[in-house]
Amino acid sequence: MNDELIGLMAAFVAALSFGSYSVPMKGEAATRVDVDPLVFQSYKAFAVFLTSAILIYCNNILAEEENVNYHNWATFHKWSVSDFTPWAFLSAILWVPGGTAGVYAVRRAGLAISVGIWSCVIVIVSFVWGVLIFGEKQKSGALGAVKAVSVLCIGLCGIAYFSSSESEKKKMKNSLEEEVIDETTPMMSGDDNVSLDLESFPHCGQPPHSHQTLHLHLPLLISKKTIHVPKYHLGLFFAFLNGLLAATIMIPLHYAPPHSTQGIGYSMSFGVAAMIVVLFAWLLRWIICAVQCRSVKDGYQSLPSFYFKDMLRPGMLAGLLYSIGNLSGIVSIQKLGNFMGYSLNQSSMIVSGLWGIIYYKEIPGFKNIVGFILSSVIVFVGILLMGRDHQA
Repeated sequence: MNDELIGLMAAFVAALSFGSYSVPMKGEAATRVDVDPLVFQSYKAFAVFLTSAILIYCNNILAEEENVNYHNWATFHKWSVSDFTPWAFLSAILWVPGGTAGVYAVRRAGLAISVGIWSCVIVIVSFVWGVLIFGEKQKSGALGAVKAVSVLCIGLCGIAYFSSSESEKKKMKNSLEEEVIDETTPMMSGDDNVSLDLESFPHCGQPPHSHQTLHLHLPLLISKKTIHVPKYHLGLFFAFLNGLLAATIMIPLHYAPPHSTQGIGYSMSFGVAAMIVVLFAWLLRWIICAVQCRSVKDGYQSLPSFYFKDMLRPGMLAGLLYSIGNLSGIVSIQKLGNFMGYSLNQSSMIVSGLWGIIYYKEIPGFKNIVGFILSSVIVFVGILLMGRDHQA
């Protein structure tokens, strides 16, 4: 089996996994407790670490058997602590805040539009890294790559338009329900002034509170004004931010020592680094809350709940799917290059789009659904144009 075929198969698995791991973020349990984005990201990080540890354990067993039996049909590289690469910390530092932003985007803007935005951003940024930085060649030169990126942008505009379009009935309902809440106001208040939108649960359609507006109070030293930001628009921005950071996650893989990236070695380093970065993220959040509350104890008590009973299974499932996509993505990048490998992985937007349309019913109206599907096809055509122009 040649490297290109292996890379394409890995990219397919990555696309399927990456297109599905966001589904539990908007599931019944996550909606019921209105899970905090960093909480969900923590479950994902633990699942990535656990999955990588299990795979490394199996890999080391096979490596030992191979050394004893002198198998020639496979090559397994035994991983040890000395193979850990600090470059994984850079990947984790990008992944943890990016993934947290992605959870917020799915929860507030919707699955289909969020994955569509960050997938296209990943492809475009991967083009910059692959072609302009790493010098990966294109058969038709830079002009051909620019044309492919242009097709992607056209498709992205269509996805954004048809995903944000609402039926007249939905618009009328949202106009009646629209309310303004303060960022410092708990999502579940004691007087029941704010409640989750659980209509046709679990197929909620619009994400909970997506029609509401945040009051962002600027520090007095900067301004006394209050910025009003619709949660839907903030979700779109966080989807863009997630794509920007996610496109750079695998760049350190190019700089890591060869012995640390053989087989699934880099995934183990990434899993360990992700857990450490998550712990530091919680420590930083605790410090910020303690400063705001002027008490270490009150700051700790103000941290969001992990809802172990409700969120353990969906959180671990999301992390498992991400791990599969991450491992497959590493293989596809190593076999096809950063530009083609990571770009093909982003056909996951079609998978997530189907989840959003069929399961969560995020896009109302036949016209909008057809428009979204056609726009997704245009994006995929752009991805295929990139793959066709790729030179090994």
